Amino acid sequence: MSYTAGFAVMDVAVRGVLPIGDDTENVTYFVLDIARSVIVGQVNLPKTVKRSLAVALNVKVPSTAGALAVGTFDDVGNFQVASFLRVETPVVSQPDGADGPSAR
Repeated sequence: MSYTAGFAVMDVAVRGVLPIGDDTENVTYFVLDIARSVIVGQVNLPKTVKRSLAVALNVKVPSTAGALAVGTFDDVGNFQVASFLRVETPVVSQPDGADGPSAR
């Protein structure tokens, strides 16, 4: 996803352990702003994997987003939360400037 210059964004992390199985097709999981019912991000992951696999992906979302959930939509358009994934916000922030004492 790309955003226009000047649009404030924040990084959130989508984390979890993918289900084990034989169906390895890819699935698009949407990051949803729950209060506004608006899709603010997405990640593509395998539906299942052959052995245990933990994932941790950073996703940029609008900084105005409220409570977030990650999941898919069913055939009639209802959002289904992915029980094995979670959204962690905010991602550990990076310092804005130099860290530590200055030598002058």
